[in-house]
Amino acid sequence: MVSARPAQPIPVPPSDDDSPWLSSQQAAAMLGVQRASLYAYVSRGLLQAHRQPGLRGHVYARIDVQRLARQRQTVRNPAQLARSTLDWGTPVLRSAITQVAQGQLYYRGRDALQWAQHASLEDTAALLLGQPIAAEPDSARRAPPTAAPKAAAAQSLPQPRPPEQVLRAWHRLPAHDPNLAQPGWPRPLLQQMLGVLTGLPSSDKAQPAAERLIHQQLAALWQVDAVGENTLRQALVLCADHELNASSFAARVVASTGASLHASLGAGLAALTGPLHGGMTAVIDQHWDDWHAARRSSEALPPSLAQLLADTRIHGSPHYCAGFGHPLYPAGDPRSQRLLSLLPADTQRHALLAAVHHHTGLHPSLDYALVAIQRGLGLPAGAAFVLFALGRTAGWLAHALEQRDSGQLIRPRAQYVGLPAEADAQAEAPATTDTSAGRIPGRIIRF
Repeated sequence: MVSARPAQPIPVPPSDDDSPWLSSQQAAAMLGVQRASLYAYVSRGLLQAHRQPGLRGHVYARIDVQRLARQRQTVRNPAQLARSTLDWGTPVLRSAITQVAQGQLYYRGRDALQWAQHASLEDTAALLLGQPIAAEPDSARRAPPTAAPKAAAAQSLPQPRPPEQVLRAWHRLPAHDPNLAQPGWPRPLLQQMLGVLTGLPSSDKAQPAAERLIHQQLAALWQVDAVGENTLRQALVLCADHELNASSFAARVVASTGASLHASLGAGLAALTGPLHGGMTAVIDQHWDDWHAARRSSEALPPSLAQLLADTRIHGSPHYCAGFGHPLYPAGDPRSQRLLSLLPADTQRHALLAAVHHHTGLHPSLDYALVAIQRGLGLPAGAAFVLFALGRTAGWLAHALEQRDSGQLIRPRAQYVGLPAEADAQAEAPATTDTSAGRIPGRIIRF
């Protein structure tokens, strides 16, 4: 006779301490495991160990330990596991486009950060779409145009369109599927998105837009020098795709119905405008001056940021929509780290990042880095959203086509939690067939 396996204890917080950091003993207690298992989680990359000044030994971010505890519980509960797939849970779709593994980002097997050092958005779109990649990337083949000297204030530059206007402008464009075999595809679609986001015409008198790369057109529009142009290029590349994010999933759902690529891109763009996705850049920009005003790294967090971080916690885990933290990157988002490293040193920004990490254990998100680029390069308000949406267009195209090629209609089931069904007389009556006119009741097919 096989003895019943003892039930695993439900992980509980070891104390009421509100510190963002846990000792190894506290972390193991929260997970309901021995410390040897805790160290095994660290060695397997499931948990990040930190060193904090003034704290003895290794410590662990409370939010990371809570996330791992929830994951362990869902594995033992099939129903809960199914529900968790829509909230940073188990992968639900097969894709060969982008991988996030061990805190790193890969585009079709290529390290995205290494790729971003030399590639353009056009190169990246071709890579994500599985097109042949030239031995020498576009950014190396084409000499960048001479950027206009930066003599104008950001307020006098052409202003990016607000997200609501972008959506209306996109849906006013003719809806048709392009010829996927035409030379240079998908550049025309990228150019369309550039025009919708910024109001740029398809060409100018000095140089046809089609002969210049996307980042070169933005550099000329926003009057940045060669260093700033390189920053814009890398930002576009690192925004190009990020696995099954909300906007890419929306694009896939629409594409799975057989809708056009134009409609699929519109779905991605609509999802991106939400404040929990690309729209968070506007929230960060709104609070930027307050968060960075004359700070020292040891100070408490600005009240508005502390409140925003508190409001966006879900069961103890940040929703990463306050400019800090990301569930897939407990040690920090490599995209934001790269982009922030391209900007001139800023003591106030450095002080805020140090204070946030000290008080919460969180690192800056991609949204924060994009707003830092907007502020650091003196770009017009809304430029961060332009970079995000324009870069992500490449990923939406790849996901839409991959989903279309799969032939699968995305249609998950819902777990009903409303009022119980009423057992009325009609439901209890025997089924009948109407043959008086040679008809039978039609069947309802649910998809």
